Amino acid sequence: MDMPDHGGHGGHGDAPPMCAMNMALNWSTDNVCVLFDFWRVTSTLSLVLTCAAVFALGYGYELSRARVRAWELADAGLARADTPLVGGGRRRRWTRSVLYAALVGYSYALMLIFMTYNGFLMLAVVAGAAVGHYAFSTDAAGNVRGANCH
Repeated sequence: MDMPDHGGHGGHGDAPPMCAMNMALNWSTDNVCVLFDFWRVTSTLSLVLTCAAVFALGYGYELSRARVRAWELADAGLARADTPLVGGGRRRRWTRSVLYAALVGYSYALMLIFMTYNGFLMLAVVAGAAVGHYAFSTDAAGNVRGANCH
């Protein structure tokens, strides 16, 4: 039995293939979506470029954590030195909360990339975070920041 034409809607062959949704470790390079529907791994070149971008995201996360921590330490010194100004403490708390929220969102985005269960992307996240931790884990006083969730 033939299916009728649906009034010029076009065939379903026009739509891009669906993103691969794997629930087990895989090394696929075919139609892996990364965070967004438009960020797809479809070839070896796109895999290499995506791994480089994911590495940079992992590295950038560690850089961001280090910068926020440095700001917090500097701000803690300023807060003690300041005379109590109306709203000054509240502004600092809001700023710290916004920075914290940004880091949590960033860490969850990396977690979502990891949860593609694509071995190449998982290694890129871990490698970027490791190199970033090596580069930024020691503060100006020589204290080494430990590993934690976010």
